[in-house]
Amino acid sequence: MSEGAEDTAGRSGRQRQLPVSQGSVRPLPVFHCPYCGDEELTPHEEGWRCGACLRAFSVRLIATGVTE
Repeated sequence: MSEGAEDTAGRSGRQRQLPVSQGSVRPLPVFHCPYCGDEELTPHEEGWRCGACLRAFSVRLIATGVTE
């Protein structure tokens, strides 16, 4: 596997490589806390912090519109 790529198994079970971002990381937009469902979210380091349950989490986009 080449450097800067992440290995994942597709639905067919075959392995494919997805590029891994080497630039700055920007938190993906999130609208609800995955733990408590509250909407009181603020950016925290490379992720989000929920003001209701005081948990911090991050979301990572793996791929969109993957076609082979």
